[in-house]
Amino acid sequence: MFVPYRPLPLGHRRLLLWLLPLLTALALLLGVVLPWGQDADGPGGRLPLPALSGWLLDGPGAPQLLLPTGLPYDHGVARRILLAGPGKTAPPAAVLAQSGHWVRLQGSVFARGDLRVMNVRRATPLQPTPGSRQPVPGLAAAVDLGPVELIGEIVDGKCFSGVMKPGAGKTHRGCAIRCISGGVPALLHTEGADHGGRDVLLVDSNGGTVNSRIAPLIADRLRIRGQLLQLDNLLLLRADPSTYQPA
Repeated sequence: MFVPYRPLPLGHRRLLLWLLPLLTALALLLGVVLPWGQDADGPGGRLPLPALSGWLLDGPGAPQLLLPTGLPYDHGVARRILLAGPGKTAPPAAVLAQSGHWVRLQGSVFARGDLRVMNVRRATPLQPTPGSRQPVPGLAAAVDLGPVELIGEIVDGKCFSGVMKPGAGKTHRGCAIRCISGGVPALLHTEGADHGGRDVLLVDSNGGTVNSRIAPLIADRLRIRGQLLQLDNLLLLRADPSTYQPA
């Protein structure tokens, strides 16, 4: 029984004099050592690009910014950049209202492997760069790479590109569900994607988004059969979400 107005017994004081420093040192040591054994960082991170200009597209599969040809892409910028909003959302409605126009987007660009995602805050309409033709909408310009069967995990493109770490796996499932449900691009992170595999944007049979139909499957190991398509640097997997199977 603890009696607050009585002095602490000598034996207890001696115990605490060595036990408390020991516990403090142990906590500090574990705080440094344990993270080394975790895959918490992973690839991906922010690029020093506060603004980009190009054609704002509403799809296929997710909002995109199509940069003009002829740019030097040695700063980590791909031709097609997937777009998300500043939170767990699609880009703001005021931005999406400029779809089909040449705009200057302000935000933050994140990169992981070949994946590029921009978290957009605002869009300013501009005159197109001379010689830049308005792109063909939808999947009309896509190159059909044929039928494939891919195994992997559905991730949200925003966090997976480096906004959060780790941006995949069961520990990130709750966040990924909220992001994808809010309109963040949904991708299949195929097995071995960091060593020759592929990260592909998921689209349905008509090239539309699948976000509202895949929440129960996010972060699970899946097998998806469909058509692999390519739009510039962007790979898309066209398949009906009802055909996704556990792997």
